[in-house]
Amino acid sequence: MPSYGSLDKTIWTVEGRKSRTWTRVEGMAAGHALWTLLSSGRHARLTREGLSAYRDRSLRRIVRHAYENVPYYRDLFDRTGISAADIRTAGDLALVPLTEKRDLKAEPPERITARGLDPGKLTVRRTTGSTGELFTVLKSRSDEFLFHVFRLRVMRDFGLRPTDLMALISTRTPKDSPAVWRALQRVGVYRQDRIHVAEPPGRIARILLDRKPDVITGDSAVLDRVAVEIAGIRGRYRPRFVVTGSEMLTPFMRRRIIEGFGAPAYDTYNSEEVSVIAWECGKTGLYHVREDNVIVEVLKDGVPVKEGDRGEVIVTALHYRARPFLRYRLGDEVTRGPDVCPCGKPFPTLKEISGRAIDYLRLPGGRELFASALAILIYKHARWIERYEIVQEREGLVVLRAVPEVTPRPEELRTLKDLSSDCLGAGVEFRIELVQDIRPGPGGKFRIFRTKLGSPYDQGPH
Repeated sequence: MPSYGSLDKTIWTVEGRKSRTWTRVEGMAAGHALWTLLSSGRHARLTREGLSAYRDRSLRRIVRHAYENVPYYRDLFDRTGISAADIRTAGDLALVPLTEKRDLKAEPPERITARGLDPGKLTVRRTTGSTGELFTVLKSRSDEFLFHVFRLRVMRDFGLRPTDLMALISTRTPKDSPAVWRALQRVGVYRQDRIHVAEPPGRIARILLDRKPDVITGDSAVLDRVAVEIAGIRGRYRPRFVVTGSEMLTPFMRRRIIEGFGAPAYDTYNSEEVSVIAWECGKTGLYHVREDNVIVEVLKDGVPVKEGDRGEVIVTALHYRARPFLRYRLGDEVTRGPDVCPCGKPFPTLKEISGRAIDYLRLPGGRELFASALAILIYKHARWIERYEIVQEREGLVVLRAVPEVTPRPEELRTLKDLSSDCLGAGVEFRIELVQDIRPGPGGKFRIFRTKLGSPYDQGPH
């Protein structure tokens, strides 16, 4: 393996940036990121034993890094009476107590960030996951680079070619991609067209028909709605395949996407904390766990479930070093599949995934708004919220129920209400209700972005 120093220079040159504050920690992370990029392509060709060996080597490195450089994990290990040396394989992770969002949110930034990195200079990403609990994820440049590496590897597994044009329907902008990705796109490699999720479904359909991307990827609910729009006007254009993610994909939604776009649809399971967790196998319909990126435990009452049983998802990220996640509770539920996919690839599998569900809000005059457009305003202007849900009670009423972390000032409430009302448009009342708790709905599931006027998530079996 090349030295960290030489790899550091390589990735730093590729990203085209200069900094006098480039620390040893960042340099080590950059070298690790580039080496992971160069080596990850061969993991699908390993035996199960070979992949497990790589996973465990990566686990030992990240555990040692977390113990030596992140005060939160050092204290967690010391209180439990274990050391980094005790964690040799994935089976040893049971020794480590679980961590959840509230544990990390209770800590000052410097206690959950690796020493040598300034939390104020890291990239900020915010998420609610599937439970509506606001959470901020901080990433180094190298972490962001790896975040995209693993997504690219999955897209290539689906059939993405370097010369393809890919349409991304999301909240991210081109500036959110690492500089090396943007440089590749300027010379025609892995080109991307980005379309914002807040655009009306009909407009998104027209943009796709005009630009004719080879591959389309986006939130499951958005692609489901756009598929309805595009079905009758597709003409001769068909993408080669469509990739869903970010939210739960139901069988009903999958059928509409396949029929509307006239193309195969493949699903992915991702999180802002750890990037790709699993992706759909084109041969079996199972989900390959990206075990060269993340270790997934499926637990019920703290005990691993058997194949075919359902449980809570616990993840350990193997490569993200600015803010490591060891045995982290995502808040999702999945059904465990076989330990090795029958397709022959060495990855363990999941059968079903129950994650976040986001609806379109149906507004006066036939307008529609993807509910995550309001989430963007909450991320920017309501840091006082600990947990929330957005519910459309009727066509002219949308309610934000929020559990405050601190009592908001009147002007903060007024700003959020005014911005949200502008986003919803004329004829819609936006109401904010401060509550003590938000409980899951039927079946113990949270539906934090929902309408009562008809949702694809209420159609057919899940």
